[in-house]
Amino acid sequence: MIQLGSSEKLAQARLKAIERAREEHKKANEKASKEKEILRVKFEELEGKLKSAGAARKELTRENTRLEQATANLEKEKVELLEERDAAVEKLIRERQRMRDSRSLEVTRERERVEAAMIEKANRCFVRVRDHFTRLEALGKAKNLYGQASGTKKCLEMIRASGTEIQQEMIDGFAEQEKIYEAEATKLCVGPLSDSDLTLSPLGLPSRFVEDRFRGSFDPYGSNVNLIRPETSSQIITSLEITGEPTEEPLVDLTSVPAEHVEVPEGGDLEERPENENLEEVPGKDNLEIGNTPVREEETENVGIEDPVLVSDSSSEGREVGKEEDDRVKEASPSHPVEEDPTAAATEDPVGSSALGMPEEIGQDSAP
Repeated sequence: MIQLGSSEKLAQARLKAIERAREEHKKANEKASKEKEILRVKFEELEGKLKSAGAARKELTRENTRLEQATANLEKEKVELLEERDAAVEKLIRERQRMRDSRSLEVTRERERVEAAMIEKANRCFVRVRDHFTRLEALGKAKNLYGQASGTKKCLEMIRASGTEIQQEMIDGFAEQEKIYEAEATKLCVGPLSDSDLTLSPLGLPSRFVEDRFRGSFDPYGSNVNLIRPETSSQIITSLEITGEPTEEPLVDLTSVPAEHVEVPEGGDLEERPENENLEEVPGKDNLEIGNTPVREEETENVGIEDPVLVSDSSSEGREVGKEEDDRVKEASPSHPVEEDPTAAATEDPVGSSALGMPEEIGQDSAP
């Protein structure tokens, strides 16, 4: 009985140990299943993250490819824009140079036209002065011959009156010469020079470059250096100067430009006037003339962008012609007038200055 009871106790102990082991195993299984479920959830999360990372990587790869293509397109477009800019800048430079050449050509033609008109007007005045002095010289010669013939005749008459025998034919010959030279001197009537022949008046030459609204700022009696007002000069500022960007073109100082100088021959009275002051604006007259050659505005408009513009340098030829004309006037005009005794002319010259239609100083140029 004792052994039976101990075996039952042992069996119960074993059953309790088995139950305890089962409970522990069950708890371990539950714990493992929970951990497995947690790991499964984490694995699913990681798998989802991995899939999303792969998709994001693919998207980034596609975006990178698109950006590289856009960068290449932008680089290509940049190169094309730079080429277009360089072409436009080169075209603008050529156009600016063409416009400068065209303006220089127009201004040169206008200046040549004005110089030709001035030379023509001065030549007409010089021709009148030269003709006056030529006729005055011929008149003085005729009056001198008349005075010589008249004085010689009177001397012969006085010598014969004193008792010396002189033939009447000789006296008649000088009397005949006196009449001839008197008629010639009377025929060569020379009037005085007018004031217009001794001064050069401004040219009334029409020009399309002249604006009457600018004439009010001109000073006809003084200097025209400060023609541009301060407010006007302050507005003549380019955009490059405002932004401070460097420019390759030097700025031109308007006050440092040398003025045109006209050489005046000795004895001439010529006022220096601005070139624009001698010009007048005539509406509807767009054509220019250089001498007898008309200059049309179409000639400059038809000039191509790359066509060179030839500017004639005929201003030096016009100045050489003007100098030659001045030299001729100086050679033709007498440098020193002939001074003669006015008392002898008054006593021996029966033909006065009023009878010959001459001024008083010309009537006194007779010689005995």
